[in-house]
Amino acid sequence: MKITGFTEPEPPGWDSLYQGTEREAFDSPSRFELSSISTVMPRRQVAPPEQAPPSMPSPIRQSTPRPASAGNGAAGSSPSGSAPASVYLPSSGSRVRPYTRTGGRTRTAHALALEALVSTSDDGRRYRGVRTMEHRQICDLCLDTRSIAEIAAHLRLPLGVVKVLVGDMADAGLVLIHQTELILGDSSSRAFMERVLQGLRAL
Repeated sequence: MKITGFTEPEPPGWDSLYQGTEREAFDSPSRFELSSISTVMPRRQVAPPEQAPPSMPSPIRQSTPRPASAGNGAAGSSPSGSAPASVYLPSSGSRVRPYTRTGGRTRTAHALALEALVSTSDDGRRYRGVRTMEHRQICDLCLDTRSIAEIAAHLRLPLGVVKVLVGDMADAGLVLIHQTELILGDSSSRAFMERVLQGLRAL
């Protein structure tokens, strides 16, 4: 609140606050030349980008084959889905019918009994004149003397087929046929008959 007609005396040091001092002239910015001073700023190091961890390959899914349906018309399948009506040979897994191996023949010119012994000749050991795989199998099998029943059991073939095959091989000189004369009471004959019996049971 200001009262008219009353003059307030100024403080004695008021003017001294606005007066320049000797330090102001000494600290004046005009005294300093800053243009010649070059300031080198430190270069900022850029950090390399972080590499993402390698991703694992996704597992390969193997599709499970679907079983063929009965009505898909696939080759070798019957309409009812059962196996085709063909003859399987347990020895070789072949679908060839047994008597096609002999050209349809069921008899041979040789009188071959079940106990007739067969051995491989010198030509048979060298496979001279061997025509079929069955001939070669019989040559290998009869390196030790075998009976007709034993040969049929090893090859898993009918006796009639084996007789025809052995007869053809005898005509070609691949095997030798030994007709046996059994003597009752002979231990070797009894052992031989047991071998024949085992061959018949294996058929």
